[in-house]
Order: sequence, then C-alpha cells, then structure tokens
Amino acid sequence: MPSTPQLSHDQRAVLANLLQAKQLDLQRGRAVQLQGQSQAESARQTLLQDPDDTSQCAGDQEVAGTVANIDSGEFNAVSSALQRIHRAGYGLCTDCQAAIPFDRLRLAPQTLRCAACQTLHERKPIP
Repeated sequence: MPSTPQLSHDQRAVLANLLQAKQLDLQRGRAVQLQGQSQAESARQTLLQDPDDTSQCAGDQEVAGTVANIDSGEFNAVSSALQRIHRAGYGLCTDCQAAIPFDRLRLAPQTLRCAACQTLHERKPIP
C-alpha cells in the first residue's frame, strides 16, 4: 500500500537546493577532469602522447573513463530527481511505495528506494 510522503514545501525546497548544488559540483568536476575538452578530445590527446608512456596512459585513461561513467550516472540520477521533486511520487520508494524518510533524502536526495529496499537491491546478483 503506497504511503504519502510527509515532505513539506520547505523540505522539498531544501532537497531541490541540495540537488542543484550536487548537479553543479558534478558539472564542475567533469570540466576539471576533462580540462575543458570533450571526452573524445581528451582520449585523442592521450593517444597522441609519447608512445613510451602508452601503458601508463592507457591505465590513466581507463580510470578516467570509469570515473566519468560513475559521474555521468550520478549526474543523470540527480537530474532525474530534480525533474521528479515536485511530483507526487518523489519521496516514495520505487520498490515498496513506502515514504522515504526526510533524513535519508537529505543525505541522498536522488535516492529511489528506502533503506530496506536499497539493501535488497544491492544484494541482487548482477546478471
């Protein structure tokens, strides 16, 4: 049975501000990581570096790519939460429909699940 989120207008405003700040931080971090270049330009520049450094560059590029993918996923989650924040379903667990406590949302305003469902979700084997 779905629960009604107990989020006031002020609480939603706090969470929206947190999400906007997180989105800005992720954008800034990505700009610093890529040093003003697109991902393709950054990869191209890495490939054009000294061939003697190829193995080091490949490792660095792999780490940078992994970080970029994580940041991209987090950025998408934050952007999605910003779109949902003033809708009725924001603050409800996507799995059990229970209200997610404000304290949990304040820590991770992009969260989709209550703590119990998130734990179960993380325990599922990856196919």
